[in-house]
Amino acid sequence: MKDKILDFIRRRAHKDGGYTLYKGLPDSKNTYYAIKSLQLLGEKPYNLQRTLDWLEDIHRRGSFAAQGLFYRCSILKEYNRDYRIPEKFIRRLRKAYRRSNLEITYYIDSVLRMHDIHLDEVIGWILSQQNSDGGFGRYGSDIINTYYALEILRAHGSQIPNKIEDYLESCKQRGLWSFTPLSYPPYIETVDAGLRMSKMLNSRIDNEKILSFVLSLQNNDGGFRRSSYLGISELEYTYRAIHIIKALNARILESRV
Repeated sequence: MKDKILDFIRRRAHKDGGYTLYKGLPDSKNTYYAIKSLQLLGEKPYNLQRTLDWLEDIHRRGSFAAQGLFYRCSILKEYNRDYRIPEKFIRRLRKAYRRSNLEITYYIDSVLRMHDIHLDEVIGWILSQQNSDGGFGRYGSDIINTYYALEILRAHGSQIPNKIEDYLESCKQRGLWSFTPLSYPPYIETVDAGLRMSKMLNSRIDNEKILSFVLSLQNNDGGFRRSSYLGISELEYTYRAIHIIKALNARILESRV
């Protein structure tokens, strides 16, 4: 299995650095998930120096949208490259988190903390997004917003709010987590979020059902798709699949075929 996954990631590497969704030019998101996947597999990223040079270049002249900033700053800082952003964009980020969903708030808060800026007021704002069902989300609870809320609170050393575990359990159907208690089917990102939260909260999980679901998502090219239905392999979904398998302590990744 490991060799098939590595072949998939290798085919997404761009000759000039970075990684692509399928073909064409590389982008920050796919580069981030490719490098993180290879790290989980204990492998050195391909063409690393050229990829870091490419990331630095687009970081200097690229978009300062929160998601792209998070991907680039995370990798560049980890490899001791220039990840800093201009002060005017720092000021923008400090104001933007209240206008965003909790996933984007997580990216903003993470980038600011990488720049040694800790927004104490973010805790109160996050807690104000908790709904009566225990989940989080400005326009109704879902497992993704709830997961990112929990990550932000943990990063700031805040206590875990009451009822969040109740909401997590309400999203679970047949051992897997869906976007909301009323939605179906489960997707790789909802199962990944549910598993991460369960680990944080020491909640019980069904290892066998989770592993079976993830393995059913692998395509013939070695990558993983989003759901049990048809779909193309993507580096993000492949990273989430690898993370889940590793989190379950499954030894299947030790197989080279």
